[in-house]
Amino acid sequence: MKKKLRIPIEKQRQFIKQYEAEKEKYDRFADKLEEILEKAVGQLGFLAIVQARAKKVVSFSNKIILKDKYLNPLEDVTDLCGARVIVQFQSQIPAVCELIKSSFEIDEANSLDHKSKLQVNEFGYRSVHYIVTPDRESILGVEVPEEIRKLKGEIQVRTLAEHIWADISHDRLYKTELKIPEEWRREAARLSAILENADNTFGSMARAVDSVSNVYEIQYESEKAKIDIEKLKTLADIMKDEPDEGLKNVLNLISVYKALNMHEECRSLISEWIEIMKDNTAGQARLKFELAMLELASCFDNTGNAEYKKLSGEAKKNLESLHAMSAKNKVHAGRELSFLFYRYGSLLQKDPQKTGEALDAIKKALELMPDNPFYLTALTGCIVMQDPDLAHHTITLFRNFLEKNVHDIEHLIGLGVDAVPAWFAVGRCHFFLEDRIKCIRAYSNAVSIILNKKYTTRCFVVDEEIARVKQLARFDEKLAGQITLYLNMAMSVSDIVKDRSDYNKVLKQARLRSEAIKEPLVIVAGGASLMDKKEVESYGEYINELMHDFRGTIISGGTREGIPGLTGRIKQEMEKAGPTGFELLAYLPAELPDDASISPYYDNAYRTSSEEFSALDILTSWTDIILSGIHPSEVLVAGINGGQIADLEYRIALSLGAKVCLISYSGRAVFEFVREKQWKDHPNLIQMPEDPFTLWAIVNQKKPSSFTSEEIEIIAPLVHEFYREKRLEDFNTTETDINKYKVIMRWSKLDPALQQSNRRQVAFYEHILDRVNLGIRKVDKPVLFDMKDPDQLPSEDRDMMARLEHARWNAERLLEGWRYGAERDLEKKLNPNLVPWDKLDEAIKPYDYDPVDNIPMMLEKIGYEVCRIKE
Repeated sequence: MKKKLRIPIEKQRQFIKQYEAEKEKYDRFADKLEEILEKAVGQLGFLAIVQARAKKVVSFSNKIILKDKYLNPLEDVTDLCGARVIVQFQSQIPAVCELIKSSFEIDEANSLDHKSKLQVNEFGYRSVHYIVTPDRESILGVEVPEEIRKLKGEIQVRTLAEHIWADISHDRLYKTELKIPEEWRREAARLSAILENADNTFGSMARAVDSVSNVYEIQYESEKAKIDIEKLKTLADIMKDEPDEGLKNVLNLISVYKALNMHEECRSLISEWIEIMKDNTAGQARLKFELAMLELASCFDNTGNAEYKKLSGEAKKNLESLHAMSAKNKVHAGRELSFLFYRYGSLLQKDPQKTGEALDAIKKALELMPDNPFYLTALTGCIVMQDPDLAHHTITLFRNFLEKNVHDIEHLIGLGVDAVPAWFAVGRCHFFLEDRIKCIRAYSNAVSIILNKKYTTRCFVVDEEIARVKQLARFDEKLAGQITLYLNMAMSVSDIVKDRSDYNKVLKQARLRSEAIKEPLVIVAGGASLMDKKEVESYGEYINELMHDFRGTIISGGTREGIPGLTGRIKQEMEKAGPTGFELLAYLPAELPDDASISPYYDNAYRTSSEEFSALDILTSWTDIILSGIHPSEVLVAGINGGQIADLEYRIALSLGAKVCLISYSGRAVFEFVREKQWKDHPNLIQMPEDPFTLWAIVNQKKPSSFTSEEIEIIAPLVHEFYREKRLEDFNTTETDINKYKVIMRWSKLDPALQQSNRRQVAFYEHILDRVNLGIRKVDKPVLFDMKDPDQLPSEDRDMMARLEHARWNAERLLEGWRYGAERDLEKKLNPNLVPWDKLDEAIKPYDYDPVDNIPMMLEKIGYEVCRIKE
């Protein structure tokens, strides 16, 4: 049977002429459609490509003639005006679609989501198509001419990856009369799957980055923050004439001001820009919210007064206003607004009268951004505060989420969010999970950052956490007390605090020792009951060297077992030869476990209120140390082996700024600790070589010298010149390592750090001499003592002095942050000679013998001679 045209050609010609007459109207429709869609993606804050055009007459002709099915093409063809919105990621498509559906009349019957047509094992054309009519006077602020309000147009929404597929493959493979081979179609499907996977992966990465940059506070480096202030101040000034564009920079500047605790500058900036933004209702509401939150943070101790109530009402009013205005802006609602609700709810958590309101705010934050781990942690806290009697039951419902939260928040810390509140949140997760050890570990990470001058810390964030934890005391009073004491202690020694009186009051309430602890102070931490007795005794030489001629205070565990017991026994052995020059103290729980007993060899043992060994014993000792006027940076901790409590000792000491020397091969807590990402590169962590003399040298680095500073200043350049001449004898003139040139520079050109090293070497002379029963004395005509003459100095004593000089050098380098490395690396501070004397290369040992042999000649220059100390 002969085929016929369904629509006669003459009729088709008439349709084409009709469209030619109407074409100009569709062009205007396309222009308006493009303008509306540009507004839409701009409102959503997306980077997107928007295209719109009226169908060309040629294209219209091709379509109606070739398809031969349209009885009334100006009514039936729905894409006479077509537009595309090409977004970056799949996650952005729903927001665009929602805005389209709320802005236009939608022809649901002819609209199509092509993804829904694909089978689960298929990939392919995935765009969303909407047939729309702009039947409104205006859309998103764009006036719609009456002549186009009844026209139909098609809007396609797709990702960039989908656009690539559609533009390159779809039209060629599926809109052709050719017979495409099956293998080509399979290859196209494979490539489409790759594009889909890339689309999803890039989208996931982008969401993570956007989440961090748009929702969370960022960790600021102190020096960078100061530079950023100047940049942002300049941009804010430039943009005063375009305030809508400048608001983002102003909000960033507010954040930096808060990070540096510059509240007056922050207050002034916000007040100025509230006036500048007088024509922008949303901008004003946001700035007024920031101002109210800033003022609230400064009066957190007075939650019952009229000013606090006024400010909290102001913050709430502006937050609700922003919420109402953001109803059409899904991105803003899902990101920034959620964080504002979280901040408001978190601040209210410190107020027992506003527990319900805090819970409502956190719930709203969680509704807007349900995958945010901070919000769930805060929500758990609100529920616990609201009904402490059911708290433990409530936690069982949240346990799995809280465990996941820990991982998620730690991941965010790695991405660069403000680590102090993040570690606080991790600590609270462990608090709710009733893991006291991990809880204190998390807070130690936060304290370390608070006291690390490299990063900024907002004082009010710490103050809020202290107040928040106090509210959680009904869940675990003892743990809440430990955290509160710890954070007050950190703030009492922090440089960012102007008035420490309130923090010191908390410490004074926890004080056990009334008299001041004497400096220098060394803390000996380590394993106790679980250590094998033979293993314990193997560390006796370390404790002996640490105590050798020590004057000051030593604090240790106080029990008979393990390292604390060894410390007590060695002190008791020393006392048999006469009184020691130090006091040995212990801080113990009120109740000891069955496998522990108190050592009788401690001078004083203070009992805390703890029912078991815990962080409270450690924190109480630090309370007495700080109230004695001893800054943590002046304290040395020596660590050997250990379990969970020793691990906490190392963390707390490092976080407060003490030097922590760990015998790295001693195992258990030490072995794990020196490999932990958060701590392994801490500048105050010293991984000791297997050498007791290095520990002796570290303990005695600041031991007073008999020489005056003037005398040291005379000898130090001579010591360097002697070393320099020795090095020049063997120096390779073809050497290219600049570091080898630096150490042989003349004194006037020598690096200041190397100059100081020479001064320390001179100041330590008499301590090395004393170990082999030699001393110094001031005389008119010094007689040179020959170190190489065995009749004057036995060879074993000379060897000992060289060993001790190497230990002194080890100690100096370790205290400056150097570590062992197979290859010397100045930038990374690695040196292959940071080893015990017995493992030192024989070619290096003369560098220790030479300065020892040279001591008498150096001392002669300032009128001293070396002499034998009378027995």
